[in-house]
Amino acid sequence: MMLKKDRGICIRTTDYSESSQILTFFSRDNGKIGVIAKGSRRPKSSFTGTIEICTIGDMVFSHRDNEKLGTLTEFNPTFLGLDIRKKLLALNCAYFVAEMLNLFTKELDPHPALFDEAALFLQKLQENPPDKILPFLILFEFALLEQTGSQPLCDSCANCKRKFDAGWKQYFFSHSAPGLVCRDCEPAFVDKKIITPDCAACLNQPAKVLNAKPAVLGDVEKILIEYITNVIERPPKTAPMILELIRQRRTS
Repeated sequence: MMLKKDRGICIRTTDYSESSQILTFFSRDNGKIGVIAKGSRRPKSSFTGTIEICTIGDMVFSHRDNEKLGTLTEFNPTFLGLDIRKKLLALNCAYFVAEMLNLFTKELDPHPALFDEAALFLQKLQENPPDKILPFLILFEFALLEQTGSQPLCDSCANCKRKFDAGWKQYFFSHSAPGLVCRDCEPAFVDKKIITPDCAACLNQPAKVLNAKPAVLGDVEKILIEYITNVIERPPKTAPMILELIRQRRTS
């Protein structure tokens, strides 16, 4: 059986027997793969211990086309994210990354650019204090939606295609449109929500979140969580805690 080498982010773990794990990795060159790591839970295993969610590493595995589950033979962790686990918001954001990568990608469908964005975001979670995390979360969400073909239309009105500009008298966002909607078109969308010009500007040019005020960041994140909920047809498991922690920081 041919062995494959890749870099992977662990996005799901299940204990299998007293000594092994069944793991899902989002790998850079092979996409999402499921593997069994035999003996990984043993203290003296070749995997240097249990593999945790959002650990990044160099992996060697075997996988046959007709098999749903491959076998992980080597895993050398290059990112453990130990500091992430000390910060509640960062930890929930890391779990959010794992959940989104699992839901938005398919087996053996690689997205190298998305892998790089996810790895970069996890590094930002490791390096930054909680009050600096939100812009990077938003940028990851935009990358996720873009790379998986699920992004809302935010460079023009999603209905009439009128180009976005600061001269719009009001700004709306609709999940069903999906995207920004101008004042002339908003009556056609019952789910539309009026948003501030600053929020609309960040949706139009995501890089602006790096210099946006906390209140604007909170508004943008709420819009994106609601939009993602609409795409996957259920709320992300970690979303309520993330939004609550953001709210607490805004009111403290």
